[in-house]
Amino acid sequence: MGSSVLLPPWETQRRSAAARKRWRNARLFQRDVQVSLARERVHFMEWLLLETLQELCDEAQDAVSQSAIAARAGLSRKVASYWMTIMSEHGLVDRGPSSEGCAWRIILTSRGEQTLRRCNERLEQAGLSG
Repeated sequence: MGSSVLLPPWETQRRSAAARKRWRNARLFQRDVQVSLARERVHFMEWLLLETLQELCDEAQDAVSQSAIAARAGLSRKVASYWMTIMSEHGLVDRGPSSEGCAWRIILTSRGEQTLRRCNERLEQAGLSG
């Protein structure tokens, strides 16, 4: 007579368990970043877009398109546009039409660079940068 072995719950999880765990970890990371950046009065999305913008500008050695920033950050163009407008109004980025006239070209201002540097220092201190 064979014995029946009960599997622990984590071995009988639904197929979506791994995907939901990644989502939960991403949301917890976002929350932890937001808490760390609260003193700088920088929203998670602003940090994400500033960091992505800096990365792309470093690669291009020039201003980059708002569409490229959205794509790299994993955001819709509409969401990126909303936040770039806010960051432009706060003096963190400079926006201008591209030479083709159908896209926005974005670059960090010195204020944006300083803000990003302070944010990344806070994240490093909180153990969230790597």
